[in-house]
Amino acid sequence: MTLRISFLAFLFGLFSFGAVAQSTQSDYEIQKSFKKQYAEYQERVEQVSSPDSAEALIASIRDFDQEYSKHSELLNNALYPDTYRQRIEELKESSVVAMNRLKTIKQQTQKLDKLETQLSSYKNDLQQLNHHTDSLKRAMEESIQSEKKLSGMVREYRQSLEKRDELIMTFIDSMVIAYEQMDLQSLKDLENVDRKSRLESNGDALKMIHDISAENLDILQKNADKLRLQDYMRMADVQQQFETMWTRLGSKIEEVYNGKNAEDMANEVDQNISKWNQMLKQQTLAALKDTLAQSDIAVSGFSTADEFYSSLNSYLDNHIQKSKKNTSEAGYSNFKSFQKFWNEVEVQWSSNFVDAGLLTKPQMATLNEKVDTWAENAQPRSNNLLVYLLGATALLAVALGVMLIREKKNKPSA
Repeated sequence: MTLRISFLAFLFGLFSFGAVAQSTQSDYEIQKSFKKQYAEYQERVEQVSSPDSAEALIASIRDFDQEYSKHSELLNNALYPDTYRQRIEELKESSVVAMNRLKTIKQQTQKLDKLETQLSSYKNDLQQLNHHTDSLKRAMEESIQSEKKLSGMVREYRQSLEKRDELIMTFIDSMVIAYEQMDLQSLKDLENVDRKSRLESNGDALKMIHDISAENLDILQKNADKLRLQDYMRMADVQQQFETMWTRLGSKIEEVYNGKNAEDMANEVDQNISKWNQMLKQQTLAALKDTLAQSDIAVSGFSTADEFYSSLNSYLDNHIQKSKKNTSEAGYSNFKSFQKFWNEVEVQWSSNFVDAGLLTKPQMATLNEKVDTWAENAQPRSNNLLVYLLGATALLAVALGVMLIREKKNKPSA
């Protein structure tokens, strides 16, 4: 009996030892398995390449947590000084960051792709217009047709340039909308963390901006004899909007199209815009001279914006002084000619004059006041008083005549 009890005790002890050994081995396997899977998840977070894959990875990490959370106390000992919960939260956070990063890149890439499609359309339209205007220009240069035919071709050429400017303005609006919607700063921050995040682009936007600035400069250089003041006013608006767009977006565009020649191309855009502005101002002043001469407005010569203002100011002062001293039909005719010119400036082109640097807003206000002053004194004063006096004198003479006749009739005969 004692021997049986001892044998049973031995078996029980052997079983208990085996159970403890099995439990110890199981704890070790749990720790080992967790660490291995955790490392695999870290690697997958680093390599995930799409938002959908990232979402699936987040779900898998959630299942991983549910599987091992019941062993958290055991894993705390193995992960010391970290804890199981800290490790899991770090893994979850890094997976969410990866998903958000990939979503941002996808969204911005889609916007960039859309912009590239728009650019391709603008580029094709602009090329067609450029080909049309080039053909017209060659035809004008080779033309031996009548003056009337040549005049019609020049008019068509100017209309073609107007359509081109309208297209450029549409392009500018699209660029502003597209790039202000793109969160390029977030992309730049992501690139600093992960070089795989870099956007790839063929640089069409930067190249197109560069080409437009160069082409507009070329148009001004080669077409001074075909353009009129209204053309320069429209071009001034285009130049101003283009420069504003480049000032606001130039650095962003350069960042997106960060090729080996992006910086050089951006510098050339800066130079072209500066030359474009200067040449536009010079040719506009020349066109103003022609317009004033055609309107028989004899202002003194000018070659700069300051001289232009001084000439107009002096012209108005001179004629105001004359009109105050003595009005005449000739003086009134001069006023009407200047008023017609100035009304067009004030109503249609005032902002263009300011944007082009021809006149400042205070200068415009001063000239407006002087035109109003001239208007008050320009019209010849009617000699109504003299007419009244002559009429009264005639009536008095008639009345005296009638009175004399009556007196003679009433006088008794001798």
